[in-house]
Amino acid sequence: MKVSESSVEHLVKMANQIVANVPALTPEARIENAAAHMKRFWTPVMTAKLKAHASHGAGELSPDAEKAVGLI
Repeated sequence: MKVSESSVEHLVKMANQIVANVPALTPEARIENAAAHMKRFWTPVMTAKLKAHASHGAGELSPDAEKAVGLI
């Protein structure tokens, strides 16, 4: 997927899915693992878009996804 094709809504959906499905033993580890996944596999533009969105109220981000974005 090209970054230009990534709407903020799509990034939010992906972040929510990652934090809901990443393997972890504790909720805190799930948040940390989701952040690590996004750091590793997302482009800087994608993470910047999501971080900017989160800084303006987060919209549809789940609470755990919002915490993961804060760790990026």
